[in-house]
Amino acid sequence: MVTAAGIKRILFADIDKITADITPEIAKTLIQAAITAKDEVTNVHGETWQIEETEASVTGYKNQLNGQNYRYDTTLGDIAPAFSIGQYDWKTKAALMGGSVVETGEDGNKVAVGWKRPLMKEIINKALFCLTDDNVWFIFPNAQIVARESNTDKAIAIAVRGLVQTPTVEGVASEYNYGEDVVQALTA
Repeated sequence: MVTAAGIKRILFADIDKITADITPEIAKTLIQAAITAKDEVTNVHGETWQIEETEASVTGYKNQLNGQNYRYDTTLGDIAPAFSIGQYDWKTKAALMGGSVVETGEDGNKVAVGWKRPLMKEIINKALFCLTDDNVWFIFPNAQIVARESNTDKAIAIAVRGLVQTPTVEGVASEYNYGEDVVQALTA
């Protein structure tokens, strides 16, 4: 039985990492690679986590002779996971908002000291891997990330919205849900 309540973990990856239909085995590999790369949101502020799917738009076409609908045209709603990051590092901010990390030091001893906003508009697409409190992975292989700075409880958070899109690889769905008991990405 699935409840899919709350959020326990959010990871992200570049969409070029998605090369085939995401089976539980492939999900495990992708999730473990994101963990190793430290491509993870480590703080979701308050109760900001959500997945919103807008209602489908339906247009009915009536038979003029009897006044009854004889067909419908349906456009599915948009899917968008969203959350605000309350604490973050410069790498995460650059990954989700664009721009670049400002570093000091020589090669091999560089230290991240800040972030600078991009000079031009950047389109950022990421795969998102979101684990609920009851261990359900919500996987979105191609989400355009729209992120902004947001005043949240006397601090500047990063408000993130993932606009789920059609994946760029044939045969890959726009969303997958798997239990961690099947994926086993977090077990040794």
